[in-house]
Amino acid sequence: MTRRSDWIVAIRLRQLGDVLAALDSVRSLREYDAARRVAYVVDAPFDTLLGGLPFIDRVLTAPRGRGAAAWMRFLAEVRALQPEAAIDFHGSARSALIAFASGAPLRAGYDVRGRGRAYTIREPRGEFRDGVRVPHTPLVWGHRLARHAGAVTARDRPPEIPVPEAARARGARLLVSAGVTAGEVERRALVGLNPGRPVASKSWPVARFVALAERILSAGGRPLVLWGPGEEPVARAITGAVAGSVLMSRVALGDMPGVLVHLAALVSIDSGLKHLAVCVRVPTVTVFGSTDPREWHMGGPRDVFRWRGLSCSPCRRLTCPFGAPCMDIHEEDVAALLRVVTGAVA
Repeated sequence: MTRRSDWIVAIRLRQLGDVLAALDSVRSLREYDAARRVAYVVDAPFDTLLGGLPFIDRVLTAPRGRGAAAWMRFLAEVRALQPEAAIDFHGSARSALIAFASGAPLRAGYDVRGRGRAYTIREPRGEFRDGVRVPHTPLVWGHRLARHAGAVTARDRPPEIPVPEAARARGARLLVSAGVTAGEVERRALVGLNPGRPVASKSWPVARFVALAERILSAGGRPLVLWGPGEEPVARAITGAVAGSVLMSRVALGDMPGVLVHLAALVSIDSGLKHLAVCVRVPTVTVFGSTDPREWHMGGPRDVFRWRGLSCSPCRRLTCPFGAPCMDIHEEDVAALLRVVTGAVA
């Protein structure tokens, strides 16, 4: 490959979990050659989380619904880097366009019909053995693409996102303003609960969160219910049913690591916030349903999950004609896992 510049363009659009899951592949691209510079293309607002990572030199925010003029300016900005390679970890029409327009002589992406023509190197989107899909995490899939640009190492979880002291202090202030005491922050008595959006096949019932919150209180902890866009009604339903629980105020995504770092643990459905907690090294307990933990559980020894693994799982559907039995997981099972990762709470 003829070297045009020292830039590599890595592309991972869409959701928070997707962006974080590709971070280890981005790290490996940089570690292959310390003289390289890596530009990471993501959607807003996820760019606010990536500025402190030592293996990313530039974060580029892809236009979304801003018209042709914005796209032309953005693609010109990418092409001006004259990258030696573009790695598309996403595989959508938008990400394929960015990879192709970069002009990089090496463009690696998934062999998806139509979009695969944007790349010079194509990798299969899935792996099958005897007609059965072999589950792999995005860490594995990302490394298979990154190796074409020299990456040689892969790890079992995303890299740590550093949380500077100023961000920690701001997170503590946000917690206190939401109703948590400074003493609870200092002794790490807070257990985060993340119910997420009310998607039938991925949602743990509100009644289960309520019962778990009551257990946390009886064990001397303080439940803190976190929420994002579209999630506030479910969060309020939990705190409204449990006196002593705290509803977190709305937090900008860039401030969320500073909040999470003060938690004893996070109990969550499969969501972007769970992956962010893993990246700031906060213990997690995840309830899986229609998605597969063999694909989406990326963490260390203090990150655990509960999954029933029914014959119809993982269906990866948003609705379930059977009432989502995969999410019928007792709060005692989750509380037991919470005691494992925290040593006490719940």
